[in-house]
Amino acid sequence: MKKETQKINLKGLWLEDYEKIMEDLGEKRFRARQLASWIYSKKATDISQMSDLSRDLRDRLNQIAYIETIKPVKSQISQKDYSEKFLFELSDKEKIESVLMWEGKRVTACISTQVGCPLGCTFCATGKMGFKRNLTTGEITDQAFALSTLPISNLVVMGMGEPLMNYENTLQALRIINNEVGLSLTAGKITVSTAGIPKMIDQLAEENLKVSLAVSLNAPTNEKRNQLMPVNKKYPLEGLLKSAKNFAKKKKKRVTFEYVLMKDVNDSEKDALALSKLVTGIPCKINLIPYNPVPDLPYDRPAEEKIAAFRDYLYPRCPSVTLRRSKGEDIFAACGQLQTQS
Repeated sequence: MKKETQKINLKGLWLEDYEKIMEDLGEKRFRARQLASWIYSKKATDISQMSDLSRDLRDRLNQIAYIETIKPVKSQISQKDYSEKFLFELSDKEKIESVLMWEGKRVTACISTQVGCPLGCTFCATGKMGFKRNLTTGEITDQAFALSTLPISNLVVMGMGEPLMNYENTLQALRIINNEVGLSLTAGKITVSTAGIPKMIDQLAEENLKVSLAVSLNAPTNEKRNQLMPVNKKYPLEGLLKSAKNFAKKKKKRVTFEYVLMKDVNDSEKDALALSKLVTGIPCKINLIPYNPVPDLPYDRPAEEKIAAFRDYLYPRCPSVTLRRSKGEDIFAACGQLQTQS
């Protein structure tokens, strides 16, 4: 009995893949760019929509390929800052969340790279979910295109999951988003956030894609970081900071260190002093993020005066310190709160 050939999902492929498909069909290579334009620029959901391809070619494509699209389930809009959180269903019924944020004319899309997360950071809602699977390139790009009803000015890969543990799919998605046939979003407007996988940070530094790097630091010592972020036991601060410094040197841009302030955990003057010494010599900026509460987790946000005191102590000792107020907290769309609650 002849085994049925599995159809090709066209979403997540790129020009070299489309060229091979067209060559296999006996078509000219230039058709590949038409295919890419329909999928990424015109957001086609069905091959039959590709009107500048002949009906015969569309029929033959339909026999071997299809276009998979993530399904929007619902959205919520914050009453505080008008951020919007989106819940998407994938083809296997798993779900992910993405967020769209506004700040003046600046529109930032926050997208996910995994269903859940394998790292189990003790303060993070996504970590409570555990890990289900990596997203495909198409599922990652689809989020950005679904959120681009308004022109996106910035993209942050800071949603559910650890992007550097889904490296190839994430990088392929960012290349598509960066390309003129995709969202044509400048690589400098794209930030990849990581909990700290040194060897993958080193690999990212070698890529011909000048994305920015954000490192979720959250503690100034290995002892404290081990408690908050189990990944630190495998990849302690010494190697992480070496890779962060290497990235800054290779890309000629500052690394952002994200530091979530948690009451009576990492918000003392002693912590601020240790943090300032830790990042000495690394071209960087520090984003201080007051903790966004997660139900059933034993952490809280420091008082405003404690937050201000930490910032004011840190700033003269570090080149750049920003106090970042997360958006969408009232709809559980803020940093560390994504959990596919339906």
